[in-house]
Amino acid sequence: MDVSIIFVNYKTKDLTIDAINSVKEKTEGIEYEIFVVDNNSQDASIDIIEERFPDIHIIKNNINAGFGAANNIAIRRASGKYLLCLNTDTLLVNNAIKSMFNFMESDTNKNVGVCGGILYDEKLSTIHSGGRFPSLTAILWKLGLKYIFPNIYKKMYGIGCLASKIEYITGADIMFRKKVLDSVGLFDENFFMYFEETDLCKRIKNFGFDVKLVKNAKIIHKEGKSNNNNLLKKQWFKKSEFYYFKKHKPKTFFVLKIIYLFLYFVDSIILNNSESRIMFKYVWNL
Repeated sequence: MDVSIIFVNYKTKDLTIDAINSVKEKTEGIEYEIFVVDNNSQDASIDIIEERFPDIHIIKNNINAGFGAANNIAIRRASGKYLLCLNTDTLLVNNAIKSMFNFMESDTNKNVGVCGGILYDEKLSTIHSGGRFPSLTAILWKLGLKYIFPNIYKKMYGIGCLASKIEYITGADIMFRKKVLDSVGLFDENFFMYFEETDLCKRIKNFGFDVKLVKNAKIIHKEGKSNNNNLLKKQWFKKSEFYYFKKHKPKTFFVLKIIYLFLYFVDSIILNNSESRIMFKYVWNL
């Protein structure tokens, strides 16, 4: 098997069906299999998907295990030389999976452990496809200077990064060389959502492998369509961000926590922002 494609479904029946159809319509020239891992949606969505696509592998979790843990279940069962974790809110623009496969198969890319395509919004404008590993400097830019100098920010940390300078691939479409994961390990399941792909890319880089974007692999990412609870997403993001820094940069974690507590406190007092009050309490307990 050339590529094992893995979707994690959680109450995203229509998105998942569209994503699978997109793979089937656009992908040719390779042998592939599709896994759908359902994180206990409890809405009959996985039964509908299973009925619609009897040829794919369905895995039903009895809990919402999170993104990384759900992918790990399928990765352990997959037979592909390459493993593509693909969000349910994605659509292929072209034969993107074959392009990534060809890229990884090239003799010049034998040291590439993970790659990803270029992501676009629904208007086909490029969006965040990968970037540099998180740092205190990058976060300070995000908190302030990126709004003053957005072009500089994008060039240094965002979608403007050259493919040669990418350190992590966005988890919406991330392809791993299976033998690399056999050496490095799978997703850290302490991340429920967010930063799990960044952590795994960092471990892959630390192991001596490269991380690259494939410019002719084009994929639409309907960002945020799979979860619209903004406060919950902020809490997931912050918990994962803090865990990432605890794991890789423990000294930075304490500085980061103080900064966020200060900002949430000021925002809740000056702007009387109730969400910031909730986030202050949440971050205090992390």
